[in-house]
Amino acid sequence: MEFLKVAGKTLHRASIEEQDLVDEPLDFAGAFAYRDARLGPGEQSGVTGGGSLSVVVITDVDLSGSRLSPVELANVRFDGADLANATVSAPVARRTEFLRSQAIGLRLDIDQAADVYARDCRFDYATLRFGDVKNTVVFQRCSFRESLLAGDLSNVVFDECDLIDTDFEATRATGCDLTESRVTGVRGLLSMRGARIYADQANALASQLAAEAGLNVIP
Repeated sequence: MEFLKVAGKTLHRASIEEQDLVDEPLDFAGAFAYRDARLGPGEQSGVTGGGSLSVVVITDVDLSGSRLSPVELANVRFDGADLANATVSAPVARRTEFLRSQAIGLRLDIDQAADVYARDCRFDYATLRFGDVKNTVVFQRCSFRESLLAGDLSNVVFDECDLIDTDFEATRATGCDLTESRVTGVRGLLSMRGARIYADQANALASQLAAEAGLNVIP
């Protein structure tokens, strides 16, 4: 099993032996169950379906505007996927990865997230909600412009991410790490109790924090 260490936290990467996967026809419409499969490239835009994915690699698949609900994810890698304006509702996402994917306007709702990893993805104008985070969730070099990040954000790491005009609605945030990211014009900071930021980030966010606390700042 491959491990990734970021900000003092250890994430378990998806456990997939690609040489053992079998190429399967791509069909997310209706009920589906894929295991030990390689899917894509292909076009599945606008489909509606639900089921399970276990030890699956999904490469260069257009899922824009799709609705996958519910879908259980275990050892799944989305690579180069188009998830623009899609809705994904997952009771469980365990060792799940999103790499180099477009997720503008995505609505992602995960009840239990355990070792979820995203790298080089665009989550602009998206809504990401976590019911419960187990172990670690890591975002590396991702963009969250005007997005909503909600629910359990404890032990979520944002590494070299752009959080611009982002809204936070955290139920928990202990251990959330924002120190290595660009944080500008964000809202909902009072819900982020326990998150880590650098002193210079705190200074830049001071006026926003004061406004959310209801303080009248006199110039």
